[in-house]
Amino acid sequence: MKGTLGEGVLPSVLRELYVGRKTGVLRFTQGPARRTIHFVKGSIVNAASDVPAEHLGEVLVRLGRLTRADADRAGEAVRREQKRLGAVLIELGLFSQDQLGDALALHAHEILLRIFEASGEESYEFEPAENEVAQGEFTLKLSTGEIILDAVRRVRDPDVVRYALGDIDRVLTLSSDPLLRFQRINLSPTDGYILSRIDGTVSTREVMQLLSLPAEDVQRSLFGLLCTGIVEPAAGPPKAPPRAVPIRPRPAAPPEPARPAPAIVPAAPVVPVARPEASPDAQAKRREIVEAYETLRSKNHFEALGIERTATDAQVKEAYFRLAKRFHPDTHHDPNMADLRDKLETVFIRLGEAYEVLRNPRSRAAHESEMASRAPRAPAPDARAAAPKPEPAVPVPALDPAVAAQSVRRAEKYMAEEKYWDAIQLLEAAVPVLEGKPKQRARLVLARAYTKNPNWVHQAEETLHEVVRDEPKNVEAYLALGQLYKAGGLRGRSLSMFRKALELKPENEEAQAELAAAGPEPEATEPGGFLKKLFGRR
Repeated sequence: MKGTLGEGVLPSVLRELYVGRKTGVLRFTQGPARRTIHFVKGSIVNAASDVPAEHLGEVLVRLGRLTRADADRAGEAVRREQKRLGAVLIELGLFSQDQLGDALALHAHEILLRIFEASGEESYEFEPAENEVAQGEFTLKLSTGEIILDAVRRVRDPDVVRYALGDIDRVLTLSSDPLLRFQRINLSPTDGYILSRIDGTVSTREVMQLLSLPAEDVQRSLFGLLCTGIVEPAAGPPKAPPRAVPIRPRPAAPPEPARPAPAIVPAAPVVPVARPEASPDAQAKRREIVEAYETLRSKNHFEALGIERTATDAQVKEAYFRLAKRFHPDTHHDPNMADLRDKLETVFIRLGEAYEVLRNPRSRAAHESEMASRAPRAPAPDARAAAPKPEPAVPVPALDPAVAAQSVRRAEKYMAEEKYWDAIQLLEAAVPVLEGKPKQRARLVLARAYTKNPNWVHQAEETLHEVVRDEPKNVEAYLALGQLYKAGGLRGRSLSMFRKALELKPENEEAQAELAAAGPEPEATEPGGFLKKLFGRR
């Protein structure tokens, strides 16, 4: 995706990346100036610029967040020790970790404003990334939806907005994706009023006719709501445009005094001196998120949504939307929730998996059948009656090895169908029962399933190391570890695993190809924990 930025183009570009949940780097070029925005699953995580006046230190000095003397002292340490400015600011005691996060959000906002306001020829190009590792510091307090609304509100030409809206006879509806529908965005009164009128039956034209507001304001608001994904065109053909009717003259009304238009551009983020103490409600919310995260893996799809197995389709949908709103990933923009970002995303993804399975009659029936096969059998009634006195509680019997082997085969089928959570549930029950080659096979499949969720990469690494510990000559495990480390940017560890695989099996084509592509001078193994390197924010 690449092109030239004209007025009204940037909101559409941001929408495509945001709604499409893309990961990668969006690059902007205007003469000698180069600016970049990093996206992870559609969310803006940081921004950078090679314009000296837009560097982090200069922005903080200009906005009064850092003195010139402190900026010079930190800059000297950056050049001397080859460290990032953010790390130096913390080491010198000038910022806390929380204040640095606010400063990075402020810096990203300033760069984005420069992109919005750029005049002259400016080109853009999006470079997708294979994994979710973004270079540089992470910004967790920047709402992408807010940035898109800001971009829309800066489009002044009404013709650009009307063109971007497309066919105004398309019926509009609220998004069916809770990630978009329940995002945390500060809407203007006009936005909120328009949202209250969108019910899946009215078109853009009808919305403009229903509201006694200037047409340009309604169109700009609709453009913003469409770009953030909160509103989407409904399926089906557009409505037929109404016939032209003579307009009856209205009696003249007394002139009203002129009123200034309300300012709707949101303010830039403010760096607080210290994070406020969490209120009792915030503490309760934190406990709810942590408890939901810690209990997810032990729950079936019905339990994850908090519904009975007899729940109707409407009840399944209602439960999903209620929980999706409560555990929406945008909650992490609250300063008291920033450290729970990964847990929120994991819970949200899990809820979506449960909903996708239970909304489809066939996948729901398969899940119920799977639950029944794993349920412990109750003892026969006559055996209970014959017991002379109460017996100690009997533990839940483990799976039979033959059933466990069958579960592995079903899990491999689920993996092919991208039903990763179902596969994990089957494999976690089967692995403890199996021995030898079947156990190793199940572990390898389980590790692959874990890697499908970025928050469970550590479990995948541990599972593969268990395979290597029990079977030091397992080539597949070394190859899988190599690919895992490669995706996380750990080049030294990755090449070490590929070399080990090649030692065990010199004719292995995958290991040969990876080592040949890496070149003759591999870097030393990076220090630090794997998760810290993989996500860059541990």
